[in-house]
Amino acid sequence: MYETDFIAGSAELAMLLEVSATPKPGNVDRTHDFEDLTYEHFLGSAAGMFPVFRKAASEGNNIGDLILNAVQASATWQRAGNCHFGAILLLIPLCAAASRSSTIPQLRKNAVDIVRSTTSTDAVRFYKSFRSVNVRVQERHYLDINDPDSVRTIQKQQLTLFDIMEISSSNDTIAKEWIEGFPRIFHGAELFRQFDESGHNLNKSIVCLFLRLLSEEPDTLVAKKFGSRVAFQVSAKATHVLEHGNIEDFNEELIARRINPGTTADLVIGSLFVTLLGGYKF
Repeated sequence: MYETDFIAGSAELAMLLEVSATPKPGNVDRTHDFEDLTYEHFLGSAAGMFPVFRKAASEGNNIGDLILNAVQASATWQRAGNCHFGAILLLIPLCAAASRSSTIPQLRKNAVDIVRSTTSTDAVRFYKSFRSVNVRVQERHYLDINDPDSVRTIQKQQLTLFDIMEISSSNDTIAKEWIEGFPRIFHGAELFRQFDESGHNLNKSIVCLFLRLLSEEPDTLVAKKFGSRVAFQVSAKATHVLEHGNIEDFNEELIARRINPGTTADLVIGSLFVTLLGGYKF
């Protein structure tokens, strides 16, 4: 079985490597900040969550509580609020699954089992964590995250966190990962290995992974902020950059338009976690 501190360290390092990679078009990295969200905010968020990842790896139960704990721990050393919410939703079940696994195939199977065994209490804790940070959501009339009656509905109908993710999966990539067994996370880990084996250095491999995942599927956060048409256009441009270069122009365009493919960054974090857990060293 994977050792507890190694699991937690892999989760933390995955977040640190992702935010440090540059240029990562439209997103915060070590050479580019937003006005209200900086590179250092992401470093503080990642460092603050190590104890929660360790708890997830050592206990592996009460996923909703662990998500809430991670959101709270993210604020240990930074005041910017939501730095890693999507990544938390991916890493918590993966850390819990890793404690029961000794191979990557086992990791995926156990992660699927864990998310499918969540409870209505986990769903309530998830709603509480969601409201504690500024996370952008698409307008929804049923089980609206901002509607106090939603929690009562969850409790009355005994909806699990997996049920909530299933409801959201048609327009949210992270929820879709839960429902479909984390396919893009494990696909991303394979892509990273291909980039690494092709001779790229670590930074370039991460940037190429980001672009490749963005090219394959429109970013949920971009779609929520700017609409599906813009999200598809951004993905098409990512494909063009992979084939023809000009990543700096793409980066400058997204920054100027305030378009940040944050969900893709979350997927990169999950993919790097799987890669590190599999024994990758740089």
